[in-house]
Amino acid sequence: MKKGTSCLLLLLLSITVGGFSQAQEQPTADRLDGLQKLLEEQQQQIESLKKAQATLLEELQALRAQSAQPATSVATEVERPATEPAMATQAGGEQAAPSATGVQASRYVDWRGQGIALGDRVRIGGYGSVRFETNDVPGGNNIPGGSAGGFTFRRFVVTTDARVAPRLRVYSEIEFERLFGIEVEKSGTFEPGKLELEQETEGRGELAIEQAWGQYNFAENHGLRAGVVLPPVGRFNLLHDDDYWDVPRRTLTDRDAPVLPVKSAWRDLGAGLVGSFNAGATGKLDYQVYVLNGAALDFNFEQEIETEAGIPGEAVLALKGELGLTSGFFDGTRSATAVAWRAAYSPSLHGEFALSGYHGKYAPSFLSFREPVTSLAYDHKWRWKGFETEAEFVYTSMGRLDRVLDGFAVAAFNSANESLATSGGGGLTKTEVELELANLSRTRLGFWTDFKYHARPKWLKKTFLGRSFEDPQIIPIFRYERVWLNRATSDIEVVGGVVTSKSQQDLEQDRFTLGVSYRPNLQFALQAAFEHNRRLNGDRLIFPAVDEDSTNGLILGMSFAF
Repeated sequence: MKKGTSCLLLLLLSITVGGFSQAQEQPTADRLDGLQKLLEEQQQQIESLKKAQATLLEELQALRAQSAQPATSVATEVERPATEPAMATQAGGEQAAPSATGVQASRYVDWRGQGIALGDRVRIGGYGSVRFETNDVPGGNNIPGGSAGGFTFRRFVVTTDARVAPRLRVYSEIEFERLFGIEVEKSGTFEPGKLELEQETEGRGELAIEQAWGQYNFAENHGLRAGVVLPPVGRFNLLHDDDYWDVPRRTLTDRDAPVLPVKSAWRDLGAGLVGSFNAGATGKLDYQVYVLNGAALDFNFEQEIETEAGIPGEAVLALKGELGLTSGFFDGTRSATAVAWRAAYSPSLHGEFALSGYHGKYAPSFLSFREPVTSLAYDHKWRWKGFETEAEFVYTSMGRLDRVLDGFAVAAFNSANESLATSGGGGLTKTEVELELANLSRTRLGFWTDFKYHARPKWLKKTFLGRSFEDPQIIPIFRYERVWLNRATSDIEVVGGVVTSKSQQDLEQDRFTLGVSYRPNLQFALQAAFEHNRRLNGDRLIFPAVDEDSTNGLILGMSFAF
């Protein structure tokens, strides 16, 4: 009996414990499933936060690198180099603290920038580039300069940026373009009754002041600037630093077939106002306006005396020269006859949209009339995630260009006749003037547009390419550009005080460029690009200046800044 009762109790106890264990097992499984889902959701949130943090880090790195860009107004200063949009910059060039709401300007902050600090007020910086180029242009002219597939030392620019006081700034850029060295040798000998003086200059390239200006900030975000400045027409002239771009050649519109009045880097002497206004909660409106000496026709002449066949004792004075628009009248010999301006709206850190223009008299002062050159431009830059687009459109009109050229050529002829006596019984009996013109045209139109993607693959930092670099990038890029030169004048000839011939035609060309840029750092780029130039109208290409329907080229480059 006791044994049967014990068995019954054991059975009941087993059923009770088993039921309890089963009841506990089901909530535990549900709880584990819930915890797993919660962990998965948290992991997704962590990944999202990591992506957001990486984006913010990229923007912060770009902002730090861009703080020393002096270019011109606030909007353009923040865009260097070509990797990220940037924070607001003050009219004094001082970087505003990043705002959580966008690019709204803030109060003046301590100056921070790239370069080498010399004390707490001066920084020394610079940029430069070198390029290897080859193409299929026949006749050995593989590089527009005439070399057969070789290296070009494009330029090296040294910058200084001094903040002499909280609201005062002095900035300069000295450019060494394709320059290896300049050597000047002087010698003199004296003998009884004879004195000989010799001077010889050797060297190729250019040494020039690219910018040199002072700025007084009379109010927060607004300043007065004076000196050698960059006319703010379009965006390329303002942001022409080689390390900013991912293609190792400047554009047709701004350099090789310039639609701008003067090819980039275009500088001029003048004074003006720069600054910015807040526009809404996150936007900013930047402005620049300058009064300048302005671009004008300039020339280089050489004289040759030729004996006419069959007429002994009589000769022809041949005056040959080159004529083109140029700036750089810095010695007070030219009146300030031009104005340049730019207005740029940045709705957010993603980019900006800008309008700009230029208007000035370009006819030489010795002509009895004046003729204006007028330029209008639109440009933009926009960034969405890793994608980026940048573009510029420029239109330039030179008014009644034929009248100016005819007047200039006849004036040169008359000057040659007056400076050298002529006679009917021997000596100079005839004067001829021949002028070659640098693609001067009545109207010009051009544009370029870049499309690129900033790739940051994870494997890149694990290879020798990206190891030890904080933010290495591979940037594929496509550029399309096109220019129109309407009634382009290439040469003009004057005989007997009358224009006897003038070569004019409409020229049109486009260029496709496909390339890739590797940036281990924002200020350093290794570039490779294939370009295709195509003649669309006229009997020759504008660049390179050859009588071909098209050319193909390969360009390898390196650009750097510090």
